[in-house]
Amino acid sequence: MRIKVAHLINSYLPLTQGWMHNEIACNTECDACVLCRYRQHGDLFPLDSVYPVFDTYGMFASLSMLLARIRARYPSGPYLEMIRREKPHLLHGHFAPEAWRSIDLVRATGLPLVVTFYGVDVDKLARRRAWQRRYLRLFDLGRLFIAEGPHMASRIAALGCPRDKIRVIYQAADAERVRRHAKRNASSEAVRVLYVGLARRKKGPVHAVRAFADAARKAPSLELHIVGDGPFRRVTERILSRAGMRKRVTYHGYVDPGRYLELLGSSDILLAPSITAPDGDTEGGAPVCVIESLLAGVPVVGTTHCDIPHIVSHGETGLVCAEGDTGMLAENLARLARDAGMRRRMAERAFAVAPARHDIRVRVKEITGAYRAVLA
Repeated sequence: MRIKVAHLINSYLPLTQGWMHNEIACNTECDACVLCRYRQHGDLFPLDSVYPVFDTYGMFASLSMLLARIRARYPSGPYLEMIRREKPHLLHGHFAPEAWRSIDLVRATGLPLVVTFYGVDVDKLARRRAWQRRYLRLFDLGRLFIAEGPHMASRIAALGCPRDKIRVIYQAADAERVRRHAKRNASSEAVRVLYVGLARRKKGPVHAVRAFADAARKAPSLELHIVGDGPFRRVTERILSRAGMRKRVTYHGYVDPGRYLELLGSSDILLAPSITAPDGDTEGGAPVCVIESLLAGVPVVGTTHCDIPHIVSHGETGLVCAEGDTGMLAENLARLARDAGMRRRMAERAFAVAPARHDIRVRVKEITGAYRAVLA
């Protein structure tokens, strides 16, 4: 039987969630439709059978979504019409809160529910008693809950999910596409460091620039390229300026997925200094940029935050230290910058081993297996 899946997603799709498009579009074994509140970036994430409740994100849509957040429920009527049209075999909620807000739809249709946790839903929301209660009811109703790694799986279990309902399926990216964009910067004497994460404290933006400034004093060849934008841009610019390092840093702003992969492919090191934010926000698993970096053969300098140490093998595909340890982060960055042989060995190792676990084709095969198990 060919499985048809209705994916429950808030909007299809923010620039920062391109990995979700890969997961749906690359699954040639299943048919898919997407039920979302509104659509965005359709040119970058083309997909048939996307059914937004609202044509655009206007005032009415904004008010409706605000009410849905307050009630923690979506009206099931619009989605029920789409379900009757598409006749899926199961529902797949992306992010636990999104699955919960569609709980009335799940009950009305009686369709099996699969839920994927991604990060903010594991730790930050779980601090709130209301969401703790909702999660327990969600765990009772849902058939399967997908975690990106062992750490995330342990956190979901700690929230009350039965362990036999949890399955670890590692996050992935399109290895062929990542490598197609990779163009080595072999002619440059500079050691290019790539960092992504100015929008969220959990990405460790302050630690990133402080570590870079410290490492750059020991390794004059270092230069930093920052992708994205957000509230931490001005803070990081001030830190770099005071350290006399602003001219060695390029802020690229938001870029489309293709341009990002070009920047990644021409990098020598990915900097991933993730931390637990004061409000409890975490990566939950590991940042997708870490997965893409390993697939591209770019070693990672990061932290032992969440599932990063399960993804990056210390001394083999990168160097990791305790989260928040800016001094050691800088030391690891300088060490890797000064040792071209170490960078080459780590790059070759990452390039060789990452696809077996992190190619999108591996992930969709495992997810399809999970669907079949749920429907058996």
